[in-house]
Amino acid sequence: MDKVLTVLAQTADGVYALDQMQLIVFWNAAAERILGYRAEEVIGRPCHEVFDGEPRPGCLECHSGCPVMEAAQHHEYVPTYNLLSRTKAGETIMLNVSVIVPSENDGSFLTIHLFRDATHQLRYETYVEHLLCAAARLPGPPQTLARGIPETELFYAPLSAREKEVLSLLVQGKAPREIKTSFSRAESGA
Repeated sequence: MDKVLTVLAQTADGVYALDQMQLIVFWNAAAERILGYRAEEVIGRPCHEVFDGEPRPGCLECHSGCPVMEAAQHHEYVPTYNLLSRTKAGETIMLNVSVIVPSENDGSFLTIHLFRDATHQLRYETYVEHLLCAAARLPGPPQTLARGIPETELFYAPLSAREKEVLSLLVQGKAPREIKTSFSRAESGA
């Protein structure tokens, strides 16, 4: 197993290993880069103290009665999951986590967790939520107009190239004022 951990020490993904008590027994350089904790700060600590974050729909919550560890103890399949956590500096970060449960181990650890920064996904989801909330506040079409348009056209009309470009800029974090300014410059040829 030491050979496996030696290889995992070199990966771009953050990697940590847990023992039977859910204590961190391995922490690679990428984990330090992603979360800001040095190995000596986390080795021997319960994982839920390091990865505890905020609850969010679609994200697993890190706590001492972790369902991932329950599954691992029974050598069950553990699907990849998202976890909303915090860096050492206190910044919110979404992690996408894969878990390896070794079929044979020497008892020194139970699971190996590989994680990567998926905060871009969190930002995208947040923008979409904001767009949907804003769209929900918009008034509906006048009744006279709605009667003349088939329902499928109201809800399934494809987006124009311009609309797709605006949505793309919103997802990238551009403010409406920035988008308007960039379109104005493009139209004036500046």
